[in-house]
Amino acid sequence: MEDLKVESTDQYSWTVHPFAEKPFRTVFVIIVFAAFAKISYDFTASFAMAFFGLILLFFSLTQFFFPTYYMLNREMVRIKVLFYKREEKLSRFKKFFIDKNGIFLSSEPESKVLDQFRGLFLIAKGEQKEKAAALLRDVFSR
Repeated sequence: MEDLKVESTDQYSWTVHPFAEKPFRTVFVIIVFAAFAKISYDFTASFAMAFFGLILLFFSLTQFFFPTYYMLNREMVRIKVLFYKREEKLSRFKKFFIDKNGIFLSSEPESKVLDQFRGLFLIAKGEQKEKAAALLRDVFSR
């Protein structure tokens, strides 16, 4: 389910929830979780260790299981998922790239090997991506 909300031409927000939007991936992830639980229990012979491993795996995939809220305006970008909230000033970023899964904000003016660790990826598709990119084009053209 997509939740598109345009507050003004200077601000845009959207919600992404892959768990609800992609049923085949959801089934695949649940199968992987079950396999992981079985294999980790077989290797450790400890229910506690298998459970701990599942908890770690679950929290590493919070952006898949829980809705992620994005808010973008001319000064900053805000990402909120579960108990985690991240705000970054757009002045920190030098350029952006659009790919099939969303928009990548890069902090380096030239592409580098470690760019993916320094930048910020905004998951978006279709209309979400178009509206966010239009706002970013306007911001970065200044």
